[in-house]
Amino acid sequence: MKRIVKILLVFMLSLGTLTGCWDADLAKQRAKEAGQGDDIIIGVPVPRDFTEKNTGFLKGLELALEDINSRGVNNKKVKLEIVDDRGVFKNAVDIAQGFSENTRMTAVIGHWFSDICIPVSSIYEESGLLVVVPTVSNTELAENNYRYIFQNVPSDKKVAEHICLHAKNEGFKHMVIYYEDSSYGWNLADAFEKEAKNNGIKIVDRCSDMISEIDLRRAHDKWTALDFDAVFLALNMPEGGQFIKEFRKLDPRTPILSGDGLDVSNIAEALGGDGEGVVMATIYNPLDGRPELKEFKERYRQKYGEEPDVWAIQGYDSLQLITRAIEETDSCSPAVLADYLRNMKSMRLVAGDISFNDYGEVQGREVYKKKIVNGELKYID
Repeated sequence: MKRIVKILLVFMLSLGTLTGCWDADLAKQRAKEAGQGDDIIIGVPVPRDFTEKNTGFLKGLELALEDINSRGVNNKKVKLEIVDDRGVFKNAVDIAQGFSENTRMTAVIGHWFSDICIPVSSIYEESGLLVVVPTVSNTELAENNYRYIFQNVPSDKKVAEHICLHAKNEGFKHMVIYYEDSSYGWNLADAFEKEAKNNGIKIVDRCSDMISEIDLRRAHDKWTALDFDAVFLALNMPEGGQFIKEFRKLDPRTPILSGDGLDVSNIAEALGGDGEGVVMATIYNPLDGRPELKEFKERYRQKYGEEPDVWAIQGYDSLQLITRAIEETDSCSPAVLADYLRNMKSMRLVAGDISFNDYGEVQGREVYKKKIVNGELKYID
C-alpha cells in the first residue's frame, strides 16, 4: 500500500512538473545561474535528530566544508543549506521543490531514507539538479536511469551477496527473512532471497510488521517447526534494535545477520547484551591502512574527540566528490558535472578510489562485515 501511495504522489508531482514553474526551463536556467554569486550552494536534506544522535554524518560534512573553504573552489566558497526533513515524506517533497526552484543551487546531498529519496529524486531530475545519494543502497534508484542522480553507496545486491556468502560459510541451511515495510526492506529482502537460493540456502519464511509480542512468539514457533538456523534482518535503526531485543527474549542463541541498516555508530551500546553475536554489513573498514583514511581519522579525532563512523566518511566524501568535480570541470552546471562524474576513470576519496557506471551506481566500493563480540564491534573476514 505504501508503494502505491508513493507512486501516486510521484505521478502528481510529475504533472506539476509539466504544468507548473519547475519544468524543463528550470534546468536551462540552472545551467546558467548555478554557482553564480559569492557562494556555491549545496543542499543537504536530512532527518536531523536521527543523524545527530546516531551518526557522524553532519560532522563529516562540517569537516569537509572546513577543508574545502580553507582553499576555496575556483575562488568561491561553498555554502551548505542543511534542512531537516524529519524523515517525513511531505516535508521532503516541500524541501525538494524549494531546492529545485533555487536555480543558483548546484547540487544536493541526500535524502537519507529510500522511501523518500527514490520518489523525490524525480523532482531533482526534472529540474536539472545534481544529486549525490550517500545512504540509499536500494537498486530502484539506479533503475530509473536518471542523468543527475548518483548513488554513492554499494547496492543492496552487493550487500546481499556478501552476507549470503557469510551465511553459507557458517553452514546455515534454513533461514528466515524479517524486513521492514519500506522500499529498503522490500528490496534488500528480495536481493537476499535471490542470493540465498544461489548459495543453496532455503528461505523458510519471510515476514514483516509483527507489532506485538504475541505475533513474534507465534512466528518463532513456526520458524522452530521449520528448523530455521539463522535470521536475516532487512531493517533500519531504531526498528532493527527493537526487533533484536524482542527476539532475544524468546531466543537467545539463534544467529542474527543484517544488512547495513544496523550500521550506526552507537549500535553496540544501543543493543547492550542483546547484540552479542549479531553480524552486520558495513561499507567501512577502519583497519584499512590507506593514507587518506588515516589522515581523515586523525583530523576527525582532533576536531570531535571521537572515532568517525561510516556515515561521517559518507558525508565528507560526498561533499568532496562534488567540489572536486567542480574544480576539474571549472563549472557549476549540473549537466557538466553529471557528465564528468559518469565518465571519469576514478577519484581518490577517503573511502577508496571510486567511479560511476552509466546508471549512476558507484563502482570500487567494498562491503565488509562486523560482529558484536563482548559488547564491541569486531571486523571479520
